[in-house]
Amino acid sequence: MSVARDHPWDLNPAEAIHLQQEIKKEVRIKWNNPSVRMIGGADVSYIQRWNRAFAVICLFEVSQTDNSVELHHLDTYTASMKITYPYIPGLLTFREGPALETVWEQIEDTPDLLMFDGAGIAHPRRCGLAAHLGWRWNVSAIGCAKSRLTGKAEEVGLEKGDHVPLWDKKTQIGHVVRTRTRVKPLYVSPGHKADFSAAVEWTLRTTTKYKMPEPTRLADKETKRLISEFRQ
Repeated sequence: MSVARDHPWDLNPAEAIHLQQEIKKEVRIKWNNPSVRMIGGADVSYIQRWNRAFAVICLFEVSQTDNSVELHHLDTYTASMKITYPYIPGLLTFREGPALETVWEQIEDTPDLLMFDGAGIAHPRRCGLAAHLGWRWNVSAIGCAKSRLTGKAEEVGLEKGDHVPLWDKKTQIGHVVRTRTRVKPLYVSPGHKADFSAAVEWTLRTTTKYKMPEPTRLADKETKRLISEFRQ
């Protein structure tokens, strides 16, 4: 797929923060996609010793009824490249984005929904990985993060499916979602062209017996395989 909105990746931190603030104004928290037929899961892993990133997007065909969803694996796209951007909290997209975009450019058909192992608008500048790349690629995107970047929430219930809003002061930025009973929750937020309800709904609908939704879980599993193969 081509890039809908281009910008340089090699920005200094001040320039990168300014760009995030501009992107924030254009991110659309609106879901208008009732028929999801293809879902992608995106993830990046690293070998810090060699300063190298391994990026994966897995695509799945979706079969859905009113109460259930089945995912059928279609294809897996991968890329490996040297990391050129330093680790700076809040600017993760500038570190991971180039590798993921190399993968994105291999894909021929746009998924109806792209799920990222990372934040959407639950980010200090409302521009996490799913928001930034969803906007840049013009695709509906949500973030399913294992850790919280910002915000506060009440204690979430212990049962699978329990969720509570995540707030930054008086502004909602996502949900804390329990995807497995008595297992640490995820921090779920819309990225671009998605809303809070869709983010929670599709996170839960695509989660099986594991903590992570299947699209991002299998993408993560593939990045680990690539790392093992590289080391050998």
